[in-house]
Amino acid sequence: MKKYYIIALTAITAIMVLLIGNIKGRFDSYVQEVSENIDKAFNYAVEREGQIRGRLPHPDNERPVISYNVEETPQQWVDSVFSLPKVKNGDYIIYAIDGREARAKGLAKSDREVYALYWQDRYIDRGYNINLTKLDSIFCLFMNMDVPHRYTLLSKDHQVIDSLGDFTFKRANYQCEHQIGLLGRQFLQVEGHISFIKFVEKEYSPLLLSTLLMLVALGCVLTQLTVIRKKEKALTLREAATGGIIHDLKGPVTTAISIMDVLKDITSDEDMKVIEKQNGVMLKHVQHEIETLGNTIREERMRIIVNKKPTDLLSLADAVKQEIDMVYQSKQHTISIDNQLPQGIRPEVDADKVERILRNLVENAVKYADAGVEVKITLALQNNTPMVMVQDNGWGIEQQYLKKIFKPYYRIEQPAGRHRNGHGMGLTNALHLVSAHGGKIWVDSKPGKGSTFSFTLPQ
Repeated sequence: MKKYYIIALTAITAIMVLLIGNIKGRFDSYVQEVSENIDKAFNYAVEREGQIRGRLPHPDNERPVISYNVEETPQQWVDSVFSLPKVKNGDYIIYAIDGREARAKGLAKSDREVYALYWQDRYIDRGYNINLTKLDSIFCLFMNMDVPHRYTLLSKDHQVIDSLGDFTFKRANYQCEHQIGLLGRQFLQVEGHISFIKFVEKEYSPLLLSTLLMLVALGCVLTQLTVIRKKEKALTLREAATGGIIHDLKGPVTTAISIMDVLKDITSDEDMKVIEKQNGVMLKHVQHEIETLGNTIREERMRIIVNKKPTDLLSLADAVKQEIDMVYQSKQHTISIDNQLPQGIRPEVDADKVERILRNLVENAVKYADAGVEVKITLALQNNTPMVMVQDNGWGIEQQYLKKIFKPYYRIEQPAGRHRNGHGMGLTNALHLVSAHGGKIWVDSKPGKGSTFSFTLPQ
């Protein structure tokens, strides 16, 4: 799959995830807010309902006493209270309440709440269970919000004692259970369904705005993808047309080179032979440029075929030297060859392609330098692998550009006075041709000190 398709799909997915995440985050906050309101309304309703039931008749001589002493049991506390003369002579019936346990269980936070729980137990003893109808009316009045809900009053073993409310909804996103009294003989379960539709109605404007923004971003991505696809189609057509032109050019140039070779053999005039030789070199140079252009424009779909055969690298280097000397005869330069290969070594390579690689590196060394540049071609073995080095004392390359120079169409910006014509295809083509041989190409360079391009040709 094309990279831009993957990028576009990733962007679209990210936009959708952000949109869904934004809506979910807002809904979760809404659920939290409504849940807190339900808790407040329910606690208030339980307290008010208990106060209403508290008006029922009960013995005036009951007096609950809360114990928080960690060293005494509730009964020991009652006994100590009875020992006081003021209480001993009275008619009160004192009931001990263990306040420590109520607070430890989170049933109550204050004495007032402990007393309320105590009286809940006393109401249950007398058969006065929570009035769910009264509780619900107080809850709805305090809540002031339409939230489908239901109550279920359960016994200690979770048997249903009474129930009230809306039992049509299946999924409850609010649920809590409250213990009734200190003894835990009854529990009241509250369930509610916080509707997503109600949330949308409440948050309509922010949700609409965020959705529109996401749709705009999505539209921008799709528009950009459409533009890229159109450009790719245009580039494909352009590449096909350029490929056709290159193919048409290769034929006449190849024919012209053959004619020059024939003329050189049949001409007896020495001056004409020199001219024919020079023209042949120039035509080969043109042929090399055409091949480089063709390889570069179809690099992604290119499969380079390498025809390997024993080759004399020294002869290749000498041919390149003569060609560059002829092409750049107007510029003062020196090209030398240092052959360190053992005698008789003829590596199996594609001679034509290695010549192109070497020609490009040597030409760059002469081109991107001041007059008087010295270029050295070294042929050697590195770990029994043939290696070619092209060293110069030219301008050199900044460290920040070294990783980019092999990219197609990349050219280093040169200061005024150092501009040279070029299209950024030569090193890219050299990289592909070296890779087709299974080798590697690299560069070492320092500004003002020159550069050394090296490549290997594994056997």
